[in-house]
Amino acid sequence: MAGAAPGAVTGARRRHVLFDHDGAPDDLLALLLLTRYENVDLRGVAVTPADCLPAPGLSATRKILALMGRDVPTALGVLPGRNPFPLAWRIDALRADALPVLNQRGHTVPAGDAPPAHEQLAAWLAQAPGPVTVLATGPLTNLAWCLEHHPRLAARIEEIVFMGGALDVAGNVHQPGHDGTGEWNVYWDPDAVKRVFDSDVPITMFPLDVTNRVPVTAGFAETFGRAYGEQVSDLAGSLLALTFGTLETTGLPYCCWDSLTTSYLADQDICTFETVRCDVVTRSASQGRIVRSAGGRAVRCARSVDADRFYRHFLTTLAPRAMTSTTERIMR
Repeated sequence: MAGAAPGAVTGARRRHVLFDHDGAPDDLLALLLLTRYENVDLRGVAVTPADCLPAPGLSATRKILALMGRDVPTALGVLPGRNPFPLAWRIDALRADALPVLNQRGHTVPAGDAPPAHEQLAAWLAQAPGPVTVLATGPLTNLAWCLEHHPRLAARIEEIVFMGGALDVAGNVHQPGHDGTGEWNVYWDPDAVKRVFDSDVPITMFPLDVTNRVPVTAGFAETFGRAYGEQVSDLAGSLLALTFGTLETTGLPYCCWDSLTTSYLADQDICTFETVRCDVVTRSASQGRIVRSAGGRAVRCARSVDADRFYRHFLTTLAPRAMTSTTERIMR
């Protein structure tokens, strides 16, 4: 079993957290970070079947929790999105689930009759001992269902921390009939994001404007080899290795989108923020785009990032023994 995090979150306030992710390598790295944050009371993990095949996405999630010695309930999403992710991206969950570091012992598959993630998320919110932070590094489909069918639960949510959107940069959706302005976590189910944005729950958003500034570089990934033989760093390094080839096959670099968003729970000074009024485009060739709008809702939006600080935070949390060189060398 892995030990406690090496002092990575000293001074950060304690939070009750529900995590909703969609099973890509960076989502799983975000989960690994959460298990290391001493200030996070992780009360449930939902897997949305967006950027992953659902069964291996859930299985990898449960194996990571088991590896880290964390007894946290999980739930599998069943609600569909309007615009499916490419299958070639979704199979990364199969590769992650097969990593040797996650398969050192038997793994019990959850019963098929467990409540689906949207219902379970509502139950977790109702049962939480205090205000909850909902961390969403995938689409907001499950949360939108909760707010639609159980509106009183909105009062249980202290903050939604969401990786999504592209305000002043190009989007990452390159699909027939789309103009390229959308971001995939919004594009998968834009109506759900619109429903959440129309609520009064405070939202802190990490758009591509900021998350694209912390790419997975060869030097950064190779740094984890210096701590080889330790389970946490081996898993983190392996998940980073799974991201290679993304640029060559899609034309888009793989970035620490979800990991950066998650780091906010431990160190809010990694990014700077401003309040932006914005709205969600749900139809037309721009569906999945979040736009500035004078009449839109106020969102606390990350606007700049101290990349060096983020990379050091990531390494200190997941591979402290690898911290033997300068950040410049690590990033290159």
